[in-house]
Amino acid sequence: MIKNILVFSFSFIGDATLSTAVINPLRRHFPDAQISLLVGTRAFHLLAEDPGIDYVLIYDHREKHAGWNGKWRLISSLRSKRFDLIIDLRDSLWSRFLGGVHWGLPRRGSNTHAVTRYLEALKRHGVDTAGARPQLRFTDGEITARDQYLINKGMTRDRPVVGIHPGGNWRYKLWSPTNFARIADLLDDEWDAQILLFAGPDELSLQVQVADSMNLEPIVVKNQSLRQVAALIETCDIYIGNDTGPMHIAAAVGTSVIAIFGSTNHHRSGPYGEEHIVVRSDMDLGCNPCHPGKNPGSCGAESCAVIDAITVQQVFQRLKNARSSRIQ
Repeated sequence: MIKNILVFSFSFIGDATLSTAVINPLRRHFPDAQISLLVGTRAFHLLAEDPGIDYVLIYDHREKHAGWNGKWRLISSLRSKRFDLIIDLRDSLWSRFLGGVHWGLPRRGSNTHAVTRYLEALKRHGVDTAGARPQLRFTDGEITARDQYLINKGMTRDRPVVGIHPGGNWRYKLWSPTNFARIADLLDDEWDAQILLFAGPDELSLQVQVADSMNLEPIVVKNQSLRQVAALIETCDIYIGNDTGPMHIAAAVGTSVIAIFGSTNHHRSGPYGEEHIVVRSDMDLGCNPCHPGKNPGSCGAESCAVIDAITVQQVFQRLKNARSSRIQ
């Protein structure tokens, strides 16, 4: 009898968000089970208050759980919780030391989307995954605080709301901040759109750069928690950004995504769902797609020519083609 389930999730925000796709199928298949997620410290702050997850546990591989002693400390703690089923989405060898039944990932090619692989880990054991997708949920209190924040900022619901996040954790994934500013101005000119401008805690100077380059004055979102940012993205009719965690958050809260991809593999890590759009150039340098692994940017370039080749008009045309039915 499966009553206590642990899902090995991830440290990066985007990967952890994608892993939430397994929650609903597991709920349907094991209606009486308690579901816990094991995530990194940053992802913990995104998922810990999610009402759809019973418990969120921290894997702090840099400090508390670093090295063999730290790993053994974590293993001992997890073993004490007596999980009946371990679903390892990380392909971690040590997940097999926790007792209980172990479900791992199938071997698939590099062009298989991460969510597809996660769901196949369930399907191969008879779990129905129809309709499953990443999903983030909010408490009533979070929604109330979000709505009050937007009222205080003067946002109205009678005009389109577009979220823009120009950042990312790797410079070869970043479209030009000037391009993001130009897109915002086009949205203002042609759609009378209201712009929510997002940034990570280490991207405030980039956020200021984009805001200063815009003709209109955006709502600059700062000093908000990760969950507050996610709740704000949920209010957007469209989200525009690079290949980064907030892109996956946007898809998981049901916002239409325009994702700008250059160096990285959109088949593996693009926004999940056919309603979302990936904008990319056809340029082939012979080295793309690449990835921020152990030797990122070995080309030595200041930026990636593949993403630099994407034009403002190319992105705006896709925006017009994909204009949501929510924008009238």
